[in-house]
Amino acid sequence: MSIPAFLDSQNRLHRESVNGECPHCGSVAHFSLMACPTFARLRAEQPARVGIVLECDACHTPLFIRYRVRAWHEDRVEFHPLPEEMERPPERFSYAHLPDAVAATFREALACHTAGLNQAFALMCRATIQAMLEDLGERSRLKIFDQVAEVRMLAEIDDTTFNAIRRVLFEGEAPQGQVAQPLTRLQAMVLLETLKDLLYQSYVRRARLQQALRLRQFPAVEPARPPAMPIVPAIRSVER
Repeated sequence: MSIPAFLDSQNRLHRESVNGECPHCGSVAHFSLMACPTFARLRAEQPARVGIVLECDACHTPLFIRYRVRAWHEDRVEFHPLPEEMERPPERFSYAHLPDAVAATFREALACHTAGLNQAFALMCRATIQAMLEDLGERSRLKIFDQVAEVRMLAEIDDTTFNAIRRVLFEGEAPQGQVAQPLTRLQAMVLLETLKDLLYQSYVRRARLQQALRLRQFPAVEPARPPAMPIVPAIRSVER
């Protein structure tokens, strides 16, 4: 059971230890308290959410998180035990083998995902698929759909999540007058991993295989060995 978090009248924040992956340095570290609003200010303003600043013990970079207020008391402000999501670590992907148009669109998709903008992320994922089709040809659409189906089978994705991914990638905009169903956080994460796998299969894997085959077709030439030195009989010194 989580320990309640609260700020007492002496401006002391009581909470569970916060550990995680730092979005700046990538280390799994402890986060120490750097700044928090005073008890008097919170009592006067009574906000629904309270922001505090933590510091990564590994790189000493500040991080911002929010607590939802659970209850107001005379001697303390009680928060929900778990803070709302901190800054997300940036998603990383190798763009070396991607065409410029595909890479630029996918970069924007990753930026939307890092910011937690799921609807914008879905739109940029659809734009990434469109850029792939323009590069690979419209006949590759069926192959891409088969790859998505394979991801579903391997990862055992449930029907609801798979239908959401299929709708985002292949069905286009919602009809006029209808509101597109928003993605949940979990569905956005599954969509991200699915799109990364599509890009890997379509570009990265192919480029690496072609590179490996080229290296096998033109093996490195072994350097010529130096000629062997003739064996000269040893000269003995004879003393008389």
